Amino acid sequence: MMRPIQTQIAAFYTGEEFLTSVEREEREIEASKTKDTDVDGLVDYDELYVYKTSPYIADSDSDGFDDKQEVYSGNNPNCPTGKDCGLVVGSPEAVAENTVADAFIEGLGEDDLLSAGDVKFESEEDVASFFQQATMDQIRAALIESGMSQEELDQIDDETLRAFFYGALGSASESGLLDEYVNTTE
Repeated sequence: MMRPIQTQIAAFYTGEEFLTSVEREEREIEASKTKDTDVDGLVDYDELYVYKTSPYIADSDSDGFDDKQEVYSGNNPNCPTGKDCGLVVGSPEAVAENTVADAFIEGLGEDDLLSAGDVKFESEEDVASFFQQATMDQIRAALIESGMSQEELDQIDDETLRAFFYGALGSASESGLLDEYVNTTE
C-alpha cells in the first residue's frame, strides 16, 4: 500500500521507467527486429539469431561483400569468399548430413534403443511411428545433440517444436532418408 506522499511523488516522476532484466531484454529483442545498426540491409535480430553475424559490422567476414549480399546469394556471411569453412548450419547439405532421425537416434543412444525392447522396423511407417512417439524432452535432447544451442531451443515453444519435428520427419520419409532404419533382412 502506498502512502499519500509516495503517490504524489509517483504522479510527478519523469525519470526512466523501471523494467526488470527480462522486460528490458524483451524490449531490446523487439527493437532489434526493426533496427539495422550496421546498415547492411539485414535487421539486427536476423544478424544475431538467424545468420549469426555481427549487427555492428556490415561485412562480418571482411571479404568485401556485405552480409545481405552474401545471404541472398547463398554464401556464408561468416566465411570469406573462396575459403572453405565447413557446412553452413541449416544449409541443405548440413541438414542432409545430420538428419533429425540421426540426431534422435544419437540423442537416445543405442543402449536406450536396445533397452526399449526388441526394436525392428519392417517398413517406413514403423520408423515414422517410432519417432512420433518421441517425447518433447527426447526431441529437445536430439536437437541439442545435433548442434542447436540451449538458448535457441529455449526460444521455441513445444507446439512449434512438435510441428517442426513432424514436418522434418515427413520430409525425411518422403525423401527416403528413413529407409536406412528399415530392417530388410528376415
